Amino acid sequence: MHNQWRRFIDGESVESEVTPSIYRSWQRSLEYRVDHTLISNQDILSTSRLRERREAQESLIRAGKPVLPYIFSLLGNANYTVLLGDKDGYIIEAMGDAPFMSKAQKVNLSPGASWREEIRGTNAIGTSLQDNNPISVYGWEHFIQDNHFLACWAAPIQNSEGSPLGILDISGEASQDREKILGIAMMGASMIQQNLRLLELEKQLKFYQEGAKLASSLLQQGFISIDHNGIITYINALGAALLGRKQEDIIGGLAGDIFSSPKGWMLSEHSLDLRIKDGGGKGISSHLKRVVNEEGESLGAVGTLQITQESPSHTQWVGHSLPTQQILERASKVAAAHSSVLIHGESGTGKEIIARIIHQLSPRREGPFVALNCASLSPTLIESELFGYVEGAFTGARRGGKPGKFELADKGSIFLDEIGDMPLSVQVALLRVLQEKEVSRIGDTKTKKINVRVITATHKDLNALVEKEQFRLDLYYRLKVVTLELPPLRERSEDIKDLVPHFIRKACQSFGGPIFGIDEEVYSYLLAHTWPGNVRELENCIESMIALADSPVLTVANLPDEYKQNLAKPEPAAETLLNQQAKQTILYALTQTRGKISPAAKMLGIGRNTLYRKIKELDIKF
Repeated sequence: MHNQWRRFIDGESVESEVTPSIYRSWQRSLEYRVDHTLISNQDILSTSRLRERREAQESLIRAGKPVLPYIFSLLGNANYTVLLGDKDGYIIEAMGDAPFMSKAQKVNLSPGASWREEIRGTNAIGTSLQDNNPISVYGWEHFIQDNHFLACWAAPIQNSEGSPLGILDISGEASQDREKILGIAMMGASMIQQNLRLLELEKQLKFYQEGAKLASSLLQQGFISIDHNGIITYINALGAALLGRKQEDIIGGLAGDIFSSPKGWMLSEHSLDLRIKDGGGKGISSHLKRVVNEEGESLGAVGTLQITQESPSHTQWVGHSLPTQQILERASKVAAAHSSVLIHGESGTGKEIIARIIHQLSPRREGPFVALNCASLSPTLIESELFGYVEGAFTGARRGGKPGKFELADKGSIFLDEIGDMPLSVQVALLRVLQEKEVSRIGDTKTKKINVRVITATHKDLNALVEKEQFRLDLYYRLKVVTLELPPLRERSEDIKDLVPHFIRKACQSFGGPIFGIDEEVYSYLLAHTWPGNVRELENCIESMIALADSPVLTVANLPDEYKQNLAKPEPAAETLLNQQAKQTILYALTQTRGKISPAAKMLGIGRNTLYRKIKELDIKF
């Protein structure tokens, strides 16, 4: 049959003697002016360009990765190579018999080379992509003579609309009998197509999950939208609560009446950070992003309202979990009142941060916020710190005396941390100050009226201390007018993925270095830890990792040893992960088709019986 190729090259008509697809390809090869006597070295990618093309075809390579070795095993593992190409005819993946691959490489049948018809003439890869059909090209059917030692079978990998996404090729020596090889190539292409559909479904599922997470996050944060005229069109309940107003009083009003900015109200900017007018900006900020139509015209802006602190330590409450949002919403409501607040929570849960938030959201926000840790001072010192003293009140007293914390907190808030450690003698004096709303310095006969809101905190059970007569019952009731229970970190572990980047930024800025990244695997260990030290322990852990890190990306190797023991169970095996992904994909398809098997099977690109079997194997309930 080699004569037909020779006669065609010599200009004779052999159309009736050659397969139509091959004859059409020969004709195109002539039109492309392909030299039938020369193996072209054109259009062969450099290593860097091949890497770029492979990165661009990540999904195709992932879909083909399990298929290529399976197809190769069906071929008997001798004198074959299995190739994966992209839609432009570039070979991006190859595996096969080493001696044959060495021969194939001599004619550039290897990764990086383009096998389009314009470059290589008639060949299985280029011709299959050109016709968008499976094809076999045997020996002399190749347009270039030096390729006549090859026998090749290729099938296009198509998307749901039938357009080619890539190509699967099987190549071997033309001297062997391979009548069924085209069917194997077609089966391999079909398997890759199904894998691509599964990957796409996984992407869609992830997109919807991320969308649901974002929607949930927006609902659990203060959210506001403003039109191009600066009119507030919507604010959710939490956003209104953070502003200390009702939704109906805000919606329809001008953003300029609430927000202030050094730049003013300018929706022409991509984004804008604003703060609340009249001092409220110390507690709440908004980050807005512009919304535009297809012509680029501004339609308005949307953004979130967040609680922040402008204290020297730049402390803030970080997280979007439901327990976090519940405590923030409760704190915002408490802030509007003047009642005493008792904050209860384990050590390191952020009691002072919540106290500062209450102060910043309260009508007292223009006044001072004064804090004192009752556990850090002796009974004598704590009394002088709280109430102050006059000159000569005791040995070592400062000349001119010293005002106490209550005097310094006048017209503001005082925060007494670890109130459960306050000595009984000081409790009596504190109760008197709360009852009389006046304070007297140690050694002084005069009193001074004060207007102070008292916020206290403890990790101890004050009720139990009252029963043991270690805490005064009357003082207990004075302090616990409103009680806030802070959840430990283990009960809001969802916030860890918010807290870690926050602490990384904070630590890196403190060290004066670049912002570090973090390997996703680290979170598996962090989420498995019980965090007895809560948020403070997490911050210390991150700071330690950064201080000892050798690279700008934190990995499991940087974790302190005690945290590496936290992962109770090993990572799931690859097969288990695959089953989990398959289960999620099938559930998604069934959800989209409202439980109907046939449409779901069609969506997944598999048969009804196969879907029934998978549902049973994976124990899927729907």
